[in-house]
Amino acid sequence: MIVAVLLFIAILIPSAIAHVPLQGEGYGIADAVFIDDPLKSWVIYTEYSDNRALYYAFNLSKNDELRAGLLTVDHDFIPDLTILGPGLPLDFGEHFHDEFEIPEGYGLIHIHGEQQAAKEYEPFTPSSYYHVIDVSTTVNQSATYYLIIDSATGSGKVGVVLGYVESFTPIEWLKVPFDVAFVHHWEGQDYLFILLPMIIIVFGGLLLNGYYLKRKLNTSQLLAFTGSLMYFGSAGIILHQMIIGLIGATFSSLVFVTPIFIILPAVLGYSILKKALCNTLSKGQKLRLAIYSGLGIVLWAGYIIGPLLVLFSLVASK
Repeated sequence: MIVAVLLFIAILIPSAIAHVPLQGEGYGIADAVFIDDPLKSWVIYTEYSDNRALYYAFNLSKNDELRAGLLTVDHDFIPDLTILGPGLPLDFGEHFHDEFEIPEGYGLIHIHGEQQAAKEYEPFTPSSYYHVIDVSTTVNQSATYYLIIDSATGSGKVGVVLGYVESFTPIEWLKVPFDVAFVHHWEGQDYLFILLPMIIIVFGGLLLNGYYLKRKLNTSQLLAFTGSLMYFGSAGIILHQMIIGLIGATFSSLVFVTPIFIILPAVLGYSILKKALCNTLSKGQKLRLAIYSGLGIVLWAGYIIGPLLVLFSLVASK
């Protein structure tokens, strides 16, 4: 019952707090990174360096909304954004021709980034960023448009935000925990540091049982027990990142969204743990374990491995 209530709450969380991450760098019109479906909400996590402008291309139809922005984790790095396309203002300065590649007949909008005093907390990852640019315009021609990122303040990490329609394919949904780890790595964290709560909880739990509780577990119980620990590990990772993300960030009511993503895998992990320690399982208990495994995959608990271990425990059970 509790799991059902928590799942219902998770479904009600607006997907507008999430973007699909991308990677890639292009350094000119010819090798600009092409983005399919630019109305979908994307963030390209990259880095601006060596005074080399970054180019991204996409197709828009007449009357489409072009919504874009830039974010960074570096306080003193202020990137600028230039939008290239037909129908945009042509009365730009001659120096832009020297600085950028501008196709014949294309105009541009150049937006200077604004330094922010504090980071904004993002509850889904969770993380916090300086949002230096946010722009929206309606295009009046169907054509290929370009985003160019440059900066007069040196080098730094930059996230290029594009689109506004929040949606995930099944594969993108399953990849979320791995993509989130990549985002934290882009922020500057080592992968070992990111996974440290999971490592501590899983190995700590196994050692606690092996050396102190000394409960003998058969293969099925050990698989389910380890799977449950990985669910708890996911909760630990999110809590850890929430604490890091809140440091230096402005307070927002969105802070209260993240605990839901901590509670969900923890409750599922506890429910699995209780079943894992049973010597025998009824058909109903096995069915519930299968459901907890499926929910774990949907809710990104245990990095997919945890839910699979729970499923394997059912195969190994007598």
